[in-house]
Amino acid sequence: MNEKMKKRIMFVDDEPMILNGLQRTLRKMRSEWEMTFTSSGKEALEILDANPMDVIVTDLKMPEMDGTQLLTEIKKHHPHVVRIILSGHVKHDMTLQSLQIAHQSLAKPCDAEILKQALTKLFALKDILSDDSIKKIVSQIESLPSVPSIYVEIIEEMHSDDPSIKKIAEIIARDVSMTAKILQIVNSVFFGLCRKINSTQQAVMLLGLETIKSLVLSVKIFAEFSRKKFSWFNIDELFNHSMLVSCYAQAIVKVEKMDRDFISNSLMAGLLHDLGKLILATNFQKSYRQVLTVTQDSGQKLWDLEYDAFGTSHAEIGAYLMGLWNLETPIIEAIAFHHCPVKSMARNMGLLTAVHVGNALDHSGHHAENQEPDLQFDIEYLDNIGVANRIPEWRQVCREFPERKAS
Repeated sequence: MNEKMKKRIMFVDDEPMILNGLQRTLRKMRSEWEMTFTSSGKEALEILDANPMDVIVTDLKMPEMDGTQLLTEIKKHHPHVVRIILSGHVKHDMTLQSLQIAHQSLAKPCDAEILKQALTKLFALKDILSDDSIKKIVSQIESLPSVPSIYVEIIEEMHSDDPSIKKIAEIIARDVSMTAKILQIVNSVFFGLCRKINSTQQAVMLLGLETIKSLVLSVKIFAEFSRKKFSWFNIDELFNHSMLVSCYAQAIVKVEKMDRDFISNSLMAGLLHDLGKLILATNFQKSYRQVLTVTQDSGQKLWDLEYDAFGTSHAEIGAYLMGLWNLETPIIEAIAFHHCPVKSMARNMGLLTAVHVGNALDHSGHHAENQEPDLQFDIEYLDNIGVANRIPEWRQVCREFPERKAS
């Protein structure tokens, strides 16, 4: 492989045996990765200043400069670098603190194959999402947001030996604004529950852990961006649209009798499919406002105008961030290609299909009687996977969903 095409990775660990083990087990990747190994955070920063890197993989507990301090400096001075932290037997709160400045966390000791898979997946995602164009945009962003700590806590509890609904409810309840928003959504038309829910524990018990996990992540993301409200960008409207797309996608997955993973992932993918719009609106205010104005006045497709202005679209940008956060591949794919699924080269119906159709139905104003599919649908893609004839039934299933209300 051409040296310029190799991915550049730096490993930082103060234990020589760990570094030697990584060098030995990752030797086969030398044709694809350009790897640097160092035993101190200070030296890592010096190397990074002289030699740009794509990824930093660092131990958390180190003398002089620990992993949290190192990644804080990297986030400040090299925000485009992917930050991965290895955590072993450290205090719980220290791990959560580190995750505020890391894109991914892997358990230490980390099996070399798991590390290889995580990095290979990350690089494959970059290639799929036309990495060069996205990097150009990402490099202009002061810093990409890191995964919310409350989401990390919930995931940790879900993956514990004995996950507790009560503990997860308590985690949510500590955040007053999060609690209020979750209860507001749960009691809204989106879920259509027959009785009012008054506590987070009731919500968790009724909706299940996967649904609550998805709601917490999306609510937290939208809340962070809503602090920078602009009169020209309606974040509440975007959230309502995202909620509806997630409900439509889930309805389609259920009517097609797809497995439980698709059902739970459809909610997450629908809620986050337009995340890239938030990133563009908050980081490129003037140019993105102009893009939105043109699409509203001319009727041109938003993503086409985004490509003209930025060389990429909100779909790829949102998927890029979710890839850094290590969400499941089907979710990332659904976000990346929800407008143009034919580019995914998919040959079978999956999560992408459900999100694409759900998004198209909401944008096309499908409530009108006898309305035919319009250009929002990628008919070529739907024909290729043999489901174009399913659109009328999906339309009917989603039409039966209660009319959207403002949250």
